[in-house]
Amino acid sequence: MYNQNFYYKIQENLLQSLEIIKSKIIFWWILNIKTQTLTVSRKPAIVFAPHQDDETLGCGGLIALKHELETPIKVVFLTDGQKSHLHIKPEELIQIRKQEAVNALKILGIASSDIYFLDYMDGSLMQLSKEERYRMINQLAQLLQSFQPDEVYLPHRKDKHNDHQATYDLVQAAFIESKVQVEVFEYPIWLFWNDDTQLFEFNLQEMDDSYNLCIKSVYNKKQRAIKAYHSQCQIFPSSFLRQFFIPREIFFKRPIQN
Repeated sequence: MYNQNFYYKIQENLLQSLEIIKSKIIFWWILNIKTQTLTVSRKPAIVFAPHQDDETLGCGGLIALKHELETPIKVVFLTDGQKSHLHIKPEELIQIRKQEAVNALKILGIASSDIYFLDYMDGSLMQLSKEERYRMINQLAQLLQSFQPDEVYLPHRKDKHNDHQATYDLVQAAFIESKVQVEVFEYPIWLFWNDDTQLFEFNLQEMDDSYNLCIKSVYNKKQRAIKAYHSQCQIFPSSFLRQFFIPREIFFKRPIQN
């Protein structure tokens, strides 16, 4: 029995290692071969982020480049981030993460008046009641109608985190509600990452319309902004963070939504 369990454990570890290698190869291929070059435009934009840090990890360079072009840009956080640390009281952690977001975005050039916290409970976006979902979609639609962006940035539809996937679905519903016509870019956070419980699942056809953005000129700003999230940098594996400490960002461009 012991030998059998040992064999299964070795097999499981081997499969996980192969999945990690596979995901790294695909990440490298997309970044260096598959993607087209993206040029930052002067079009007004909204970045939707499930948690305080996603916007900087996925779009920090883009945000800084937009700011340098004096382009209007807003950042909207859907959840309060209260569940990232079990040993910190939720109300305390919420304030810590909000302040970190303000600090990080200030480095990238975003004023606090352009940051919106919707404060839905961290981890709840997939389980919203019908009333809560309706209220959030209306909030998102109102932001779209008020700001009238030409571009929207949101997590990849298969970003392997419930709040991230739910953010994608909720913003899609808000497009319909608002009737605002926008160009959509998806940014990956967890898409190319594997841990002990999640294996890499990605349809190669979904890599069509992938773009990479050179952020070399603002790379130091993005590094500083990531490090401003002290609470999150303490818990993220270094191998996870490493994919964001490069002078390029990946985006997936989708058809114009209206």
